[in-house]
Amino acid sequence: MYYCINVIYIEVIFKSSKMRILQIIAFLSLLACQNTAAEDAKKNTPEAPQSIQANNQVTNGIVFRDAQGKFLTEAEKDSIVQNLESVQALRRYDNQNNNTEYILFQDYEDLRGFVSDDVIANLIEENKLMRSGGRGAVLNKRINDQWIDKPLPSGDLNMLDGSTKSFADYKGKILVINFWYINCGPCIAEMPYLNDLVDKYDNEDIEFLALSFDSKTDIKNFLQRTEFKYEQGSVSREFMYEFTPVAPGHFIVDEEGIIKDILIGAPRETSIIYQRLVSVIEKNKK
Repeated sequence: MYYCINVIYIEVIFKSSKMRILQIIAFLSLLACQNTAAEDAKKNTPEAPQSIQANNQVTNGIVFRDAQGKFLTEAEKDSIVQNLESVQALRRYDNQNNNTEYILFQDYEDLRGFVSDDVIANLIEENKLMRSGGRGAVLNKRINDQWIDKPLPSGDLNMLDGSTKSFADYKGKILVINFWYINCGPCIAEMPYLNDLVDKYDNEDIEFLALSFDSKTDIKNFLQRTEFKYEQGSVSREFMYEFTPVAPGHFIVDEEGIIKDILIGAPRETSIIYQRLVSVIEKNKK
């Protein structure tokens, strides 16, 4: 059973003696919520196409369908790619057979009857976002759709002082979370402004928590040469990527543990992050 819908648009070149370039690929990833980022990365790695069986007996391989779900042979797939213009491919995962499926189509409307209407509507909306705002706009939409007005999940936070906390420990106060890592240049560039933020709210019931997938030892060594006043914790890469695959990321959480605002990525002018965070914090103060 599928639980989560994630949509990514990227340009891909298929290298095959029988295939021309497919210029815009719409990747529809239907993934179980429990999938780890490492599994997602593995699935997103292009693989060499294998032989396709029309009866879908392939396992651990790649299969192709037409817009109405019919399984395609190699010859049928190549015919569509070679003879139709503006062919797109919708990629999804068949967890039962561990296959990657590519659904070939020309127009989103061709998918109706096979792909659900809400998925098609989401594809159309994100295609518009991709054209107007680029991949960043699509990513922001996906993260906001997943987390805005949702509670923080459970999970251990390994604090630098050796203690173990959870997000539940921060209930009753506004929580400002920063996701970062040591090799993230924009993350480091904005730290002086984040320190100013901590100073500004020093006497208020607001907690500032920085989470990185770096080891506690590496974080401690980093903090010896770079000041970062947030409370520091280490989490797994998978845990962090459940929130955002892009750093820096800022999540503003209310007193009940509900995520209310999200800022993803660094602004062109780094100093702007200070006022942006002040604005969303003030909005959420009672």
